[in-house]
Amino acid sequence: MITDVRNLSEGTVIDSDICIVGAGAAGITLAMELIGHDFSVNLLESGGLDFEDDVQALNDGDCVSQHKVDLMWTRLRYFGGTTGHWGGNCAPLDERDFETRSWVPDSGWPISRKDLERFYPRAYRYCELPSDDYSVDHWAEISEKFRRSRIPVTGEEIGEKLFLKSPPTRFGDAYRADLAKPGSQCTVYLHANVVEIETGEDASEVVGLRTRDVSGRGCRFTARIFILASGIENARLLLLSNKVRPNGLGNDHDVVGRYFMAHTTIRTGRAMLEVPKETVRFYGLDTWATRFESGGAPFMNALQPTYPVQEREGMLNSVVFLDESYEGEHAPGFVALRKIVKQIIQGRVPDRLGENLGKVIGDLDSVAKALYARASGNSDYRAVEMRYFAEQAPNRDSRVMLGPERDSLGQNRLVLDWRLQQIDKHTILRTQDLVAREFGKLGVGRLRVQFENEEDPWPASIDSSAHFMGTTRMHKDPRHGVVDENCRVHGIRNLYVAGGSVFPTSGATMLTMNIVTLAVRLADHLIGKLA
Repeated sequence: MITDVRNLSEGTVIDSDICIVGAGAAGITLAMELIGHDFSVNLLESGGLDFEDDVQALNDGDCVSQHKVDLMWTRLRYFGGTTGHWGGNCAPLDERDFETRSWVPDSGWPISRKDLERFYPRAYRYCELPSDDYSVDHWAEISEKFRRSRIPVTGEEIGEKLFLKSPPTRFGDAYRADLAKPGSQCTVYLHANVVEIETGEDASEVVGLRTRDVSGRGCRFTARIFILASGIENARLLLLSNKVRPNGLGNDHDVVGRYFMAHTTIRTGRAMLEVPKETVRFYGLDTWATRFESGGAPFMNALQPTYPVQEREGMLNSVVFLDESYEGEHAPGFVALRKIVKQIIQGRVPDRLGENLGKVIGDLDSVAKALYARASGNSDYRAVEMRYFAEQAPNRDSRVMLGPERDSLGQNRLVLDWRLQQIDKHTILRTQDLVAREFGKLGVGRLRVQFENEEDPWPASIDSSAHFMGTTRMHKDPRHGVVDENCRVHGIRNLYVAGGSVFPTSGATMLTMNIVTLAVRLADHLIGKLA
């Protein structure tokens, strides 16, 4: 059943066995896994079934770091959450991502890849992947075009990592009917913004959640078990709930909000390759529109430094894609035009419209050249860029905090301080050098680099990929993590956390399918606990 708290009376109390906060990939997966069992589930969503400006505005916050992250528009506040605009790229975390690495401080998970293996197939189904085979050789055997255009890396220093594509699944659309069915024992409550996690006198147990809609009307939800599944809002809720514990819940050791990570993504340098024309298609993030020709699963391949090389070079995990670009696309005028168009497509008034229009008008030659090149596909204007997508090392000083400004519900807004370290820059540069050497060794081409010295500042093009991890990290020791290996908040008997915020390290892969896998695992744990 789906209902709206705006239709309930002020002060209404709603009880269930399990209460989940957040109807995104993690929350919807949990609800889907839990329905059909002999207990009731309430799933709370901040927004409605569609986009609403006043609800989306609750995302707003301040980024105080050198490298900026858009907190407002990288996340969506309505049923289905950020799956409303994810790209659909899927691959499991690598086995080595879970291990403690001596050259990466604070690395290591309290679980292994083997602990997730039996849950991945269910995650593949939720993400609607038509295959579970991530073998590059398998897809080369199926696709003659890929076999012909595959870069023949040796596997000694540079290997391969394959990604499959979800449609992409919009969880709010795909699973709405199942959750709305009468008798499913799951009720979705829309416009239920949690403003406080209530606990007993010693904060060892959660007794309820207070919610408000944007008009200020309040309700209260009680349950036996509570799960936070709201991305970086998980840390915010723990910090805001400070009536009993002044530092917030689960924060006796000042870990909540810390270890914020993203995937460092940079487009830099050009590849002059003597490879089949179709190669870029199979190695490019931006070429999904051309689907796999034989009717099998669409896929994409990436280049990846091998684990022995990562260890030898003291670097993090990373992958490399090839992006097709056209002359003029990186000029200030065209970048400004893309910002305007993107925001209009998102249904919002473009930020700094006058300033960006001025850049477009002042750079009309470059804008016209880029538009012509894109429209015509003229190879004279085409280039292949390198896109580096890397793990970020855990960093205690990279964090989200509560700021002094308040949102329309009276809650402190988030402040993000995203901090990169030298090992993050070292990883990008060593990956670049390793790939260049591999191209030379294979005789397939060479790279023209733009970013080449660790002493140089980060390029302005560095991006977070909108992949937000950490802030409630998983660790057996409460001095180093917020949740244990079963995602339960340390010191609180019935409070759990789901989503990317529990990741201790990020790997060099996409988030959503791995978030879904951890949610399936958590659901199994809770089913066993309640049974």
